[in-house]
Amino acid sequence: MTSLKVTSSAEAIEHNDAHFPEGPVVSVDWLAHNLDREDVIVLCATMGDADAAKESGIPGAFLADLEGDFSDQSAQLPHTAPPNLVGLLEKYGINTDSTVVVYDLHGLIVAPRVWWLLRVAGLSSIGVLNGGFPAWVAAGHDTAPLTQPTGGGRISAEPQPDLLVGSSGVERAIARSSKAVVDARSAGRFSGVEEEPRPGLRKGSIPGSVNIPFTEVADEKGFVRPAVELKKLFARRTNDAQSLVFSCGSGVTACVDAYAAIIAGYDDVVVYEGSWAEWGNPANQKPIA
Repeated sequence: MTSLKVTSSAEAIEHNDAHFPEGPVVSVDWLAHNLDREDVIVLCATMGDADAAKESGIPGAFLADLEGDFSDQSAQLPHTAPPNLVGLLEKYGINTDSTVVVYDLHGLIVAPRVWWLLRVAGLSSIGVLNGGFPAWVAAGHDTAPLTQPTGGGRISAEPQPDLLVGSSGVERAIARSSKAVVDARSAGRFSGVEEEPRPGLRKGSIPGSVNIPFTEVADEKGFVRPAVELKKLFARRTNDAQSLVFSCGSGVTACVDAYAAIIAGYDDVVVYEGSWAEWGNPANQKPIA
């Protein structure tokens, strides 16, 4: 699977760029020229910055707050999938054949988690806005306060719950040479030299895992790196493993790496739902490297 070529406005008009891009990378030009389509739904993914997102965003976009209804608020672990994911998405007017584009305020930090949840719900015409809201603003497009969803969606797609795994899935991956567990946290947290931001968690990493900080899969402006570069990065760090399990602090930035792996052409990719919030909890007595 390859990333979308970033086209100019003139090229987009000339080629009647109405079809959704191949792959999950959506350019600002594509979204700008398709924003008024009835089947296109835009979600602004947030995590701790919902108020700022509500004030100014892409016109017609809805808030997808990972500190709100896009996570299970009753769960002990942070940012786990909502219990009725399909029902939630239907409240946002999303149908099986909807085209859904997700962005965040930073470029590429939070949006892939919401994109991953859309995959778990079985949706296929979905993508992440390359460069996020900063790229939209830099291109000179209009902004507006976010819109309230009015419901009315209906999803009949086959859910894909296996895209999220628990600690047992991580342990099985560690035991197989064809699989790799990839930690998207910073190098300092992975090696245990930095303190964990969540109190009470041990420092260190999952034994046998490798480190690809999520910041390495995008440039400084939040544009995801080309598929060829990403493939080389993953192959080198994982010793050519073909099946990848992604972890981070709470399952959010793990999805940034998972998103990059899909772009790079990997098709056996899952996310560790509990991530370090579960594994690093002393009460769970998991081994620490």
